[in-house]
Amino acid sequence: MTMRSKMVLRFYLIPIFVFVFFCGPAFSQGLTPAMQAATSWIEQNKATYDEIAKFIWDNPELSLVEFKSSAKLMDYLAKNGFKIEKGMSGMPTAFVATYGSGKPVIGFLAEYDALPSLSQESGVTTAKPIIAGAPGHGCGHNLYGTSSATAAIAAAQAMQKQGIKGTIKVFGTPAEETLVGKVFMNRDGVFDGTDVIITWHPGDENRVEYQSLLAFMSIKFQFHGRSAHAAAAPEHGRSALDAVMLMNLGMEFMREHLIQEARIHYVNPKGGETPNNVPPFAETYYFIRSPRWAQVEHIWKWMQNVAKGAALMTETKMTYQILTVTYERLPNRTLAKMGDEMMKLVGAPSFTPEDQKFGAAVIQSLGKEWKEEPYSTKIVTPNFAATFPNVPVTKASNDQGNLSWRIPILGFGAATETKFTPGHSWQVVCQEKTEPGLKAGLQVSKWMAVSALKLMTDPEIIQAAWAEHGKYLADLGAYKEPLPQDVKVPTFEMLYGMKPENVPGAKK
Repeated sequence: MTMRSKMVLRFYLIPIFVFVFFCGPAFSQGLTPAMQAATSWIEQNKATYDEIAKFIWDNPELSLVEFKSSAKLMDYLAKNGFKIEKGMSGMPTAFVATYGSGKPVIGFLAEYDALPSLSQESGVTTAKPIIAGAPGHGCGHNLYGTSSATAAIAAAQAMQKQGIKGTIKVFGTPAEETLVGKVFMNRDGVFDGTDVIITWHPGDENRVEYQSLLAFMSIKFQFHGRSAHAAAAPEHGRSALDAVMLMNLGMEFMREHLIQEARIHYVNPKGGETPNNVPPFAETYYFIRSPRWAQVEHIWKWMQNVAKGAALMTETKMTYQILTVTYERLPNRTLAKMGDEMMKLVGAPSFTPEDQKFGAAVIQSLGKEWKEEPYSTKIVTPNFAATFPNVPVTKASNDQGNLSWRIPILGFGAATETKFTPGHSWQVVCQEKTEPGLKAGLQVSKWMAVSALKLMTDPEIIQAAWAEHGKYLADLGAYKEPLPQDVKVPTFEMLYGMKPENVPGAKK
């Protein structure tokens, strides 16, 4: 069946969406035997969960080189009956693990990359790197991948025990921190045929995700000039660094005329070697973000003119490389309402007084005051009366945006961190290997597993989720792939400006 045929078929499901909009799907009032089997399996395998999450934390790997982390998850899944395919979209650390056959097909997203320069000792509430400048799990991806794999295995175990038909897939998606993995896997059709995607992310609240994220684009601009002696013959030189500086200045002036929600960040990876030589080559690296993809496109078109102007002013040549592109995240209310119900059936994570005492010390390290419990044991229900695009927008991006416009996504957030913990900080790293982080990660495995089983046994929810999805596309326009077909997966050196062996802490 062609993609167009699939879309036509799904538009016929719109009446189901209308029913769901007004009446809501009828969710179960308690855990089914299959759900109970899944949650029991998760509890019984906490030691294995902890060991894998700690291993990935102990071996933080940057985007595209997560060899140990992905191998650990693949081994975990293979030992529990999943068939493994490696190297998706040309990325050696990307994989798909499959259990079962037939419909429905429920997919879990697993992430496992770390962040640069965030090495930090676990459980220590002062900045204390293990290795200065080395990577660290400042986004909790050591828990992310482990929880997703655990949820998938638990659902598969329950399916086997209860005779439930269908397919479970775990998509091992590398390079989320650079917004690469899912973008290229989505373009290449790796997720095709999946009915619903389930995902989650560490944070400071227990909630189902019913919000959007910023659309995103990353680009590198190169300027090519002419070398000359900076003192003896400057008139013969054409400075590529001057072009970079003028482009950056032009972008700063552009900011005044953009919507306040837009975000532009840049660094200059290359600008010459010595002041005595007119730099013949320089490079600047940009991120663009905004609530809607059309807004990012507007900035991108203007940015190209700024770059061309900088090249004209300096008599240099300009080239650019698009690294990655993603839409804003499209939420799905049908799935979010179901997920919220499943969370409440399973319950929030629980923490001991010692856990909360540690959390209070983390909050103190941030210079904050908080009279309530540091690690939340509440489940926050979003405002389901809102509809996209008039939903909250998280001021960050991830690489799920394009995928969410093609397949409905159910997402969760779990309180693996204390209130006020900023993302991409050493405070995140110090918490995600501790008992509170592990407990919350284990709990989200249960939320995901029971949600998958609910979808497996109640196809009307899947139909309603697709009907809602189809209505959005009918109102907002059909999905158009924003990543050009000729753009290849960026290399590690393009992303980080160095070779993997030169990362601090890497084994030589």
